[in-house]
Amino acid sequence: MKETVITSGTGTVTDGRTVDLRGLADLGQPIDCTQRVITVSGRNTLWLVDAGALDLFAVDAPEHGGQWHFVGRLETGTMLLPPPEGPRHSLVLRPLEDAGLSMLMVSDLVRRHQGDTSQGPAGDALVAEADAVADGVDRGLAVFHEFLRGGELPPRDFVPLAGGTETVLAAGQRARSIDGLIWVDVLHGRVAAHGQSGFSERRAGDFVAIGERSWVSTDSSARIRVRSSRQLMAEGAFWKYLLQTANSTMYLVDRAVEHRGHVEERKILDGGEATRLSSEHAERSLRAVLTPTAHPSRSGETADEDPTTAACRLIAEAMGITLVDSAGEPPNRHIGPVERIAVRSRFRTRTVVLKDQWWRTNIGPLVGHLHKDHTPVALMWRRGRYYAVDGITGEWAAVCADAAPAYEDRAVMFYQPLTDSVSGWRFLRHGVRGSGGDLGMMALSATIAVGLSVLVPYGTGKVLGSFIPAAQSTLIVQLCAGLLVAALASAGFGILQNLALLRVEGRFESILQAALWDRLLRLPTGFFKRYSTGELASAALGIENIRAVLMDVSATLLYSSVVAVINFAVLFWFSVPLALLATFFLVIGVAVFVILGSRQMVWQTRSLQMGFTLTDQVFQTLRGLPKLRVANATDRAYANWAKRFSGQKEVQKRIGHYQNAIAVFNAAYLPLCTLIVFFAICGPLRGSISIGDFLAFNAGFGIMIAAVVQVTSSVTGVINIVPIMNRIRPILEEPLETVAGSIPPGELSGAIEINHLSFAYAKGAPPVLQDISFRIRAGDMVAIVGPSGCGKSTLLRMLLGFEQPLAGSILYDGQDLSSLDLAAVRRQCGVVLQQAKPFTGSILQAITGAQNYSMDEAWEAADMAGLRKDIEAMPMGMHTLIGDGSTLSGGQRQRLVIAQALIRRPRILFFDEATSALDNETQRIVTESTRSLHATRVVIAHRLSTVLEADQIVVLSEGRIAQSGTPAELLADTGGIFHQLIQRQIQ
Repeated sequence: MKETVITSGTGTVTDGRTVDLRGLADLGQPIDCTQRVITVSGRNTLWLVDAGALDLFAVDAPEHGGQWHFVGRLETGTMLLPPPEGPRHSLVLRPLEDAGLSMLMVSDLVRRHQGDTSQGPAGDALVAEADAVADGVDRGLAVFHEFLRGGELPPRDFVPLAGGTETVLAAGQRARSIDGLIWVDVLHGRVAAHGQSGFSERRAGDFVAIGERSWVSTDSSARIRVRSSRQLMAEGAFWKYLLQTANSTMYLVDRAVEHRGHVEERKILDGGEATRLSSEHAERSLRAVLTPTAHPSRSGETADEDPTTAACRLIAEAMGITLVDSAGEPPNRHIGPVERIAVRSRFRTRTVVLKDQWWRTNIGPLVGHLHKDHTPVALMWRRGRYYAVDGITGEWAAVCADAAPAYEDRAVMFYQPLTDSVSGWRFLRHGVRGSGGDLGMMALSATIAVGLSVLVPYGTGKVLGSFIPAAQSTLIVQLCAGLLVAALASAGFGILQNLALLRVEGRFESILQAALWDRLLRLPTGFFKRYSTGELASAALGIENIRAVLMDVSATLLYSSVVAVINFAVLFWFSVPLALLATFFLVIGVAVFVILGSRQMVWQTRSLQMGFTLTDQVFQTLRGLPKLRVANATDRAYANWAKRFSGQKEVQKRIGHYQNAIAVFNAAYLPLCTLIVFFAICGPLRGSISIGDFLAFNAGFGIMIAAVVQVTSSVTGVINIVPIMNRIRPILEEPLETVAGSIPPGELSGAIEINHLSFAYAKGAPPVLQDISFRIRAGDMVAIVGPSGCGKSTLLRMLLGFEQPLAGSILYDGQDLSSLDLAAVRRQCGVVLQQAKPFTGSILQAITGAQNYSMDEAWEAADMAGLRKDIEAMPMGMHTLIGDGSTLSGGQRQRLVIAQALIRRPRILFFDEATSALDNETQRIVTESTRSLHATRVVIAHRLSTVLEADQIVVLSEGRIAQSGTPAELLADTGGIFHQLIQRQIQ
């Protein structure tokens, strides 16, 4: 719809027509705006705001002694038709500074515009005046519609309506305006009008005025005709429609005020109820402490929860996850209720398939569903099988072969996130959560096996010291049989230990890898500027190396440590002097190991650092290989790689020297220590111990030294994880982008306000943005333009929460972005950046992302992005695979990213040169598609065809707002920066 801009003064030229607002005001009677309060009255009159602005209120009593309710602000050019007084409220105005108000008679305007057939300039001026009246009345009705709308937001999935069309609505469809205020005539069937203090039904022959924030729906087929106020004015039916609408306005205002009062009362009651429930829950918790048999989840919070939340709470309690109420999340039919809770509570989930005898394999707590009614249940592992727990009643039911068919074959697994602050030790400990039983089994098996191994030195002493000299062959056979049984038992416990180790190993890697990637994805964008992609990938995938090292040496380290400690204690039982000598050998061995190991660790850290850098360089080289070939720089890239690679090999040689020294020491140490022991027993300690005890001591001493050697070798391997943990530590120590306590934004309408925003990329650096302030109404399109380097992309990053302002604030629906859950805000936005690339996979996956959209919805998004013909021309259609090596053109890639942003039908769209690679026809399709969504659009663009479609243009220059206004206003300013930019583009 073309807009006639009206301002006070001599007039403004728009679309070649001049509107003299002062001349229009002169047709009526001026109203004294020096009064503090002006009562709106007078039938068949039209009140025109010809200067400044006035605030409109609904007052409970005509005497103005009752409560005042703010309806809205009437700006210059707004026209108000005073409705009849309602049963409860009257309208009053409060003038602001320099306000001007005139009262026109409707009968005068009707005679002035009906039947006039003037041609030429006079006729054009009269038509422009009629359009100005229609637009002014639209503004006045829009103020009432916004007040009457209440808290419900318009639907995101709707049929767009524009003036001058007829539309057939199918059952269940909803329709709303994309062209300002429109008048809907019901030609057939019936429709319900929403967004005006509830909804009211309209039948054939009725009409309703709906604005951009209200809508109509139908439960059966209906045919409607849509006209704008200008079209009604041209047809001569405008005043009839307007007067009938005015007659019901105050009744709707009364109902809206009453509804708001009920909402406030309900909030107060809900607050009191929440306090009561909180007190009751605290009392139940205290009783549970005093009465251990009481199960808090059976009589506590779950009693007031839905089955899904109750089941999720049981799983969360078992895993140590804090569950957050998902009431603040906007509705989304593309994610399930369990995933909805997970999103709000900030933990990840995965759908798993339950097959074969799944109830006998422990994969952790799950949320399952009953086949008959899809009721959610908590699947908990107890005593070797799964149990299904009803979250509401707390009843436990064992899952067996007969009961398993009653459950669906898919369940949801939770992944416990890391805490906001986590150290390296806590991080590793996080990986063994839920492995307490297996770790206990490992420790028990090792202890029993070691206890049995003590029989070896004892049996050696007995056989060689007593049985053989006494020729007691029967006792020798019996002792050998006992040692054989002990060896078999030790082997059995070793098998149990290894099975437990395998379970711990698999759980360790899956838990830590998921937790680390989850944390990496929750870090602020500034963190990723400090590290390259290769560095972060190497750090994130370092969990596999940590798992391999720890699990390879953990069993050996545990077993050898227990063997060394027990045999060391046994040595004192045989001979204290020899045991003290063994202690001296032990100290020497540990000292040598510490010296060599610490030196090795220095070079090991350097080697791993060089390896990470080399991996990063290879990754970056492969990514930039086409550019290297264009610049003929492949030889230099290879030379750089070869230099770093040879340097790493030199470091590895040094590491090898230390490893060889440790190996030689370990190999020679035991024989050397044994030789010294024999010298001692033949010299100073002659006769202090019997032959049998000495043989037993010697066997135990050899076992202890061998165990110590294994411990030192294992610790040498463990040292290798220190550099890897140093690589991971920045990820663990970086504060999360969204911290606990962030406020859920609720469902956003699209209104954005920027107040005195300033920003600099570094402390002490010159500001990139300085004192930026402007407002964006819900559903408007705002273009941000300016020369390169003026801060356009920086402003967009701040609107998305990627950067934090030095001063000022950004408000979404009146809520400060800095206090909101940034992830929840972004989930309601569609973002297309200039250098954005589609996801790797099929085209369908690239469009739908991780949510469950149907094929029809994917095709609809492709239509909105002008991509359908391109996809249909591909051999596999939507299932065509794409990636870095695909042959998609730049325009196709850009449209694919646009389709991905539009499939969710967001209320807020951010475009950063999103159509730079599109031709004019495709850009027109995308522009019309985004307009039909009626979403708030913030566009950074330079193309004339894109910018001139905006409701508002903000021109930045050197980080400040140089100009701001409608395209017509900025084009009229021939000395402004915008006009200069347009001239350069045209030239």
